[in-house]
Amino acid sequence: MLVQRKYTDDPSVITTRQSYVAMFDGLRDRFDRLPLKFYDWQRHNWWTVGWLPFGVGNIVRAMKPDVVQFHWTGRGAAPIGTVSELREFPIVWTLRDMWPLTGGCHYSAGCERYRTGCGNCPQLGSGSRFDISAWQWRRKYRAWKDVKINFVALSHWMAERAKESPLTRNNTVTVIPNGVDVDRFSPDDKIAARKAWRLPTDRKIILFGALNSTADPRKGFRYLDEALGRLSQQGWRDRVQVVVFGSNSGTASHDLPIRYVGHLRDDISLSLLYAAADVMIVPSIEDNLPKTAIEAMACGVPLTAFANTGQLDIVDHKVNGYLAENLSSEDLARGIAWCLDEGSKDGGLSLRARAKALRSFDMRSVVLQHVALYSRLLGQRVPGSINGRKAAAEPELGAEAANWPLIPQPPSANRQGELS
Repeated sequence: MLVQRKYTDDPSVITTRQSYVAMFDGLRDRFDRLPLKFYDWQRHNWWTVGWLPFGVGNIVRAMKPDVVQFHWTGRGAAPIGTVSELREFPIVWTLRDMWPLTGGCHYSAGCERYRTGCGNCPQLGSGSRFDISAWQWRRKYRAWKDVKINFVALSHWMAERAKESPLTRNNTVTVIPNGVDVDRFSPDDKIAARKAWRLPTDRKIILFGALNSTADPRKGFRYLDEALGRLSQQGWRDRVQVVVFGSNSGTASHDLPIRYVGHLRDDISLSLLYAAADVMIVPSIEDNLPKTAIEAMACGVPLTAFANTGQLDIVDHKVNGYLAENLSSEDLARGIAWCLDEGSKDGGLSLRARAKALRSFDMRSVVLQHVALYSRLLGQRVPGSINGRKAAAEPELGAEAANWPLIPQPPSANRQGELS
């Protein structure tokens, strides 16, 4: 793994940073954004130019790889020309956001100009057809048009967007979702988890969280705030506790009790917080495949989300959560109430949430899908298993659920068959 910034002592992770370029490397993303100073760019919209020279191609070539896979390439980590420099290798590129599809934005916010060459970029407040978004779009097109790239989309929504952009649509797109460690993120003793977080044990816990959860408009906190206001009017004030992570504060317009727990730095704290919750809210306006959603689901927490973008791959309506009408705070409130009521019945909603995570997002199965892709690119036999785990294995929900603390035993054998 080659990274721009290394934070661990793992010897398999190699950094591009050297002592004589450390200062420049640390400021690379700032320098990359310098051209945006000429526009009315709002910083909450991620926008990468990718214009600075960076010798990552030579570093990769010296490693003599069999396959080169790009992951997230923002903040100047991989300039536009890097892909064409490495065309001699099979290239896989994971579409973690829309930057490879657009002139520079990481999410288009509903703008469809990336289909025809960008320009007049609304995120830059630009009124020019020949602005930097159009310039960058053309640079990408010229650099990549003759390079064979195997794109991996985390969601079917992203795969469809990739088919619309001339920058990506002539290449193969394979849908492989984010994976989650279903052993680390698993159901736990709800009462103990709440005590560890000093949360009330006599109320329903409504959880919301993301990176910059209340500050990033794309994460939809304003819709959650409106939905919570509706729940307050419907008599939930003395029955729930709202918990928000990924932020230390927020502006709430309701009187429901709300606690901000800030940014969580370790998986143990995060999994305990999931375990304490009765429902996880994902009100994103636009999202590829939010990791917090599948982590919560792996902990047996049902989701309430808007029926848009990547959430459609995660939530099965009224099976393991609730898909609310897109951007309707009224239906979002209805979905939260439904999950809280349904979750109080027999534990089946929690079981089905966990089953979906095991079936679709188990990290080990996701690894096998990547290995199969690499094997096809190299003309090799596709392995059937890794460490004895079959690629198409179904989760053994009944055996696992029997050990869940404070969660009812799984339903009857017939019902269990439906869950599988």
